[in-house]
Amino acid sequence: MSLAGSYHGGNTTGFASPAADSLEGPIDLAEILDLRRANRYPVRVSGEALIERGILPGDILIADAAAPPAHGKVAIVMVHGE
Repeated sequence: MSLAGSYHGGNTTGFASPAADSLEGPIDLAEILDLRRANRYPVRVSGEALIERGILPGDILIADAAAPPAHGKVAIVMVHGE
């Protein structure tokens, strides 16, 4: 007897989630992170220089070009176009 292809999904077992009654719409990260401002944009981290600060390769940072540089803050710097 072969069951391959006979499962169509949609069947659940157990109790319904109590949170199902309070579902919300999708989250707009652009709104939450205020990415609509002209000077704020996401930047993907490459390299391992910031691991000690808890920033890992592949992380996405939100850069704010209008923020003044400050001691102890992370800065995104472009050198020779990179």
